Amino acid sequence: MMASTIKYYIHLLQQENYKSFYLAFLRVAVSCWLLKEVCINWQSMDLLYGDAVFVVAKNNLLNRLPGGQAWVSDHYIWFIVLYMLIIFLNILGIGRWFTALLLFLFVYVLQQMNRSFLNGGDIMARLVLLYMVFANSYQYFVLVRQKKIDDDQQRFNNLLSNMAALSIMLQLCVAYFGLGLAKLNSELWRNGEATYYALQMERFIGTPVNRYIVQYKWIDIASNYAVLLFELSFPLLIWVKKLRKPLLISGLLFHCCIYIFLMIYGFQVVFILIYGLFLPNNMWLKFYRGIIKN
Repeated sequence: MMASTIKYYIHLLQQENYKSFYLAFLRVAVSCWLLKEVCINWQSMDLLYGDAVFVVAKNNLLNRLPGGQAWVSDHYIWFIVLYMLIIFLNILGIGRWFTALLLFLFVYVLQQMNRSFLNGGDIMARLVLLYMVFANSYQYFVLVRQKKIDDDQQRFNNLLSNMAALSIMLQLCVAYFGLGLAKLNSELWRNGEATYYALQMERFIGTPVNRYIVQYKWIDIASNYAVLLFELSFPLLIWVKKLRKPLLISGLLFHCCIYIFLMIYGFQVVFILIYGLFLPNNMWLKFYRGIIKN
């Protein structure tokens, strides 16, 4: 029974690339996000990766190679320029899976060089890039169309691509559940006080409204437990078709509020970008074709 069920789903995943459009959009969007991060940090590159770096990561994979991190730091400008070139190639779909692999490796190396500056968005982006190595995200938004391949190869590519898309979706679920469990281990979250303190911390005061919100205890308690409920229930409820869109809208509002009121930026953008994979491919194609016609 189990073997026949597995065979059925493998056969189903081989039939077509069910997330073809949004995988292409995700490839471009994440690449643009990486490019934006480079531009924002351009003035600090020497501090982050050059000779002026003051944080040296221990157990760094680079240090096992000849020259190690010191060699990359001495030539960091060329490394960053090459990194930007690979990002552009990935946006255009040039090199396809090989370029995707190179981009993942470059991101991994840069993150290893400065692990103390990483946030959840950086780590999630790296994981997305890893899965994208196996995804066929080249049916749209490419400079050169992919050549036709034989049916067996196409079925294998479909299987890999669909598994990669599913892995990204599952990774988001694992991330939410892990964040929810971590919050449950905090007394502040269990007592309904975490958002109260977060909203009035100087580091996280995104708007003047923050100080106004914390005056109302019921808002603090409601938002505190709403966050816990969302993060712990998302991994289960997102697979229920009738609840999917309301849950995604709730998640969008959740991340937008964090973006605006707490000034935590990259984390929110990367998580929201993954949401599109939970929606049907034909919906995105209809939306895209409507924009093109207009």
